[in-house]
Amino acid sequence: MKQIITFFAIILMLFSCRSDDFGSGNGGGMLAPVAFTVQVKYDSNFGNAQSKNAVVTLVNNSSGDTYTQTTGDNGAAVFATVIPGTYKATVSKTMQAAEFLAAFGYASPVPDVHFNGVQENVIVNANVTATTIEIKSARLGDLVIKQVFYAGSHATQGASFRDQFIEIYNNSNEVIYADGLYIAQLYGKNNMTVNATSLANGQFDWSKSLGMTAGSAANTDYVYADYVLQIPGSGTQYPIQPGQSLVIAQNGSNHKAPLVDNTGVPVTVLNPSLTVDLSTADFEAYLGDFKLSIGDTVYKYDLQNPAVKDLTIAYWGRTGYWNSNNDFLIDNLGRDSFAIFRMNDFDTLPDYSDPTVSVIGFNTKFYKQIPVSLIIDGVELQHFNPNSQRPKMLGSAVDASFINTDAAFNSQSVIRKTKTVLPDGRRILEDTNNSANDFVKLSMANPRGFAQ
Repeated sequence: MKQIITFFAIILMLFSCRSDDFGSGNGGGMLAPVAFTVQVKYDSNFGNAQSKNAVVTLVNNSSGDTYTQTTGDNGAAVFATVIPGTYKATVSKTMQAAEFLAAFGYASPVPDVHFNGVQENVIVNANVTATTIEIKSARLGDLVIKQVFYAGSHATQGASFRDQFIEIYNNSNEVIYADGLYIAQLYGKNNMTVNATSLANGQFDWSKSLGMTAGSAANTDYVYADYVLQIPGSGTQYPIQPGQSLVIAQNGSNHKAPLVDNTGVPVTVLNPSLTVDLSTADFEAYLGDFKLSIGDTVYKYDLQNPAVKDLTIAYWGRTGYWNSNNDFLIDNLGRDSFAIFRMNDFDTLPDYSDPTVSVIGFNTKFYKQIPVSLIIDGVELQHFNPNSQRPKMLGSAVDASFINTDAAFNSQSVIRKTKTVLPDGRRILEDTNNSANDFVKLSMANPRGFAQ
């Protein structure tokens, strides 16, 4: 009898604990929504003033649930009901010249000034009901990354990863020469795990890299690239007219047509409609000569089209510690980010191993440190699965958010939206330095095309 009484007592305790764990009156175990406030202010360059009419977006890290609110005159965005959890908060604010003058007392150098801010891993619960986000003015450049085709086409019916490309667009009203422009494929952590060598958002703490001299600025004033390509030229060889683009292909071939790889094996695309013709690309990333120069073999799919100009291989890892890509391969899952920049004396930039490396070995990889101040434009890509997100590589002044396709190998690209079409037909593309606002998904990649 004692055993029976003890058994029922344990059962009653379990039910009691279960009820207590979830609380009462909140919908049978569901988390009760709470009010949450995001206070938005400008950075010290603008006197830390409160920012009204800024758009604040909260995105739940686990579920993807999204809340959007606009700040009032006091700079506060008040969310009446938010499900408790961990969120990413982004802020964007566009200020026209007249508002800028009224707010800060001097004329804006550009018609529209864009401010952005981001805060990751924002905790929302009954005990944490507010946070403050500082927004900074975005750096505006005349050249923008217009389209990135990284998803590739169907692995067996299309061209797989061989048809990837990046498109760079002249968003100004003047001719810009592309000569010497650098295209950096950035490197960072692919998961949000926080550990001894990471920041609070999960990204590498580069200040802990061996030999690092930049201190905490290593994480704010620089980005890190595993691969850097450069457009050749003497200075005026490769003009980009206003409203025109350069297409930079992994392989400048017609991927709709049959090919023969470097080993002599025919390659046939079963469904040409899934892929693109890049035989008229402006540049291609042919690594054959570079690979041979370091004693390596030429990748079988790294085909060279004599009609398409080769890019210069500016950085493929430290000499003797070459990085592993056999071609200009972009992660099909969207875990890369890209930046374009200009500078003299590129070779003087230092490179570092990631901070998980404690001893340099023969297989250690190094990453070029690039000053953020040099970046003309950048785009943050992201994994399409909300549960497989990675921390940002680019600061909010370059790209406050990110953009992604719906899946890998689905023929989609990400492309900038058109802001306006001028009477002469030239398009001005969106450039608020917030990819979530500036880009859309294109169902079929289209070199030199536009979003509809």
